[in-house]
This record gives sequence, C-alpha cells and structure tokens, in this order.
Amino acid sequence: MIKNSFDKLTDGLVDVIKYSNSDYDYPDLENVKPDDGVIAEWFYSAFDGSTNFSELTAINLYTLQEIKYEEIGELMLGIALVEMKHYAKLGDFIKKLGGETKYSKFNSSSVKIGGNAIEALKIAIESESATIDNYNKLVDKISNIPETSTSKISLKLLTKLINDEVLHKQLLNDRLKNLEK
Repeated sequence: MIKNSFDKLTDGLVDVIKYSNSDYDYPDLENVKPDDGVIAEWFYSAFDGSTNFSELTAINLYTLQEIKYEEIGELMLGIALVEMKHYAKLGDFIKKLGGETKYSKFNSSSVKIGGNAIEALKIAIESESATIDNYNKLVDKISNIPETSTSKISLKLLTKLINDEVLHKQLLNDRLKNLEK
C-alpha cells in the first residue's frame, strides 16, 4: 500500500502523542482480502456515525467539547486526533474488504456534549465504554470464524483500537477525578 506523505506525518504524530497507546501498532493492511472470512459490514457502525460508538461520532463529540469547555480542551482535541486516525484506518480497512465508505448523513446536532466540563467527561467516558464493548463484540465474532490472514489482521486492528480507547477512558476518568475535587 502506498502512503502519501501526509499519512506518514499523521501516523508519526498520532503515535507519539500521549493520547494513543504506543504499545500497539496499526497492522499493515496489504494482505486484507474481500471474501476472506471477515465482512466489511461488520465495521460500518463503528465507522459511519450512525451510533454513539462510531469514530465519526467521537470526532464530533470531542471537537465540540473542546470548543465549549476550555478546561478540558487539550484533552478532548488530543483524543479527537486519535479518533480521526481510527476513522481513516477503519475506512481503509473497509475498502480493502470490498466494502463501501459512502458519506453518511451524519448530523452533529444529535451529539450530546454536556452542560459543563464534568458532564462532558461523563458523556465521553460512556461513549468510550460503548466503543470498547462494540469492538470486543467484533473480536468475539471474528475469533469464532476460521482463521485467515484477513481475520488475523482484523484482530490486530481491533486490538490497537481497543487499547487506544481504553487509554482514552483512563485519561478521561483521571481528568474527571481532578475536576470533581
């Protein structure tokens, strides 16, 4: 897979900031194949903004919270950058599986950001929990199909995504505890 220079730059930036779990890397998607046991549609809800746990929803949630609540702005924007990378990687993965990455009819007016920074953090923590649950369900589903190169890569991708989301939840919880003092 050929990467443009901006992809290389964002990979490097997002991987070194404290909002991404650098113990886990994104897998190379070169050997992902359509019709190799993993179905693109399984990943649509995590991608397209149709749920409270999609990467597109998270990007909007965190950027809106960053704008509104200065006291948590840096944290929210840092997490949003990682969610943008998740969104891009999921899009690449879905395309490699032969799926569609059509534009969703996402409307950020349905994203609840909270009435203050504490509420915003609680909403973000709930969103991260839902995302982790969704990704764990995908891990269970993929773990129960015959192993292929695509299923192995899928599990590596999900491991990276889950570990980033766990880190986000920890950072959000830590910030919440500090604000509630």
